[in-house]
Amino acid sequence: MSRIDEAKILLESLQDRAPDLLELAIARTNGLIILSLQKTTNQDSKSERLLGAMASALFSISKRAAEELLKGKFMSINVEIDNGNIFLIFTGKVILITLTKPEP
Repeated sequence: MSRIDEAKILLESLQDRAPDLLELAIARTNGLIILSLQKTTNQDSKSERLLGAMASALFSISKRAAEELLKGKFMSINVEIDNGNIFLIFTGKVILITLTKPEP
């Protein structure tokens, strides 16, 4: 079993246990999506590219702020929006991206 297959199984398991997750993705720091799972069936390459690009931009500025302002290493970021949340978690090589429904 490849690493991507293993990652897909882990993401599917996480998605099954957390009903508020709308989308899960693993991306490289340059924004290239390695794996993406959505609850809806309207997944297309344009939305996947946009997700990767936005995650890369958020990661880059957050990483730079962590290094320059606090002399630390970026670990994660949570962006709260009125209709959901964006979570980015850096694993050392790739970024785990989650989009969630808003909290009730």
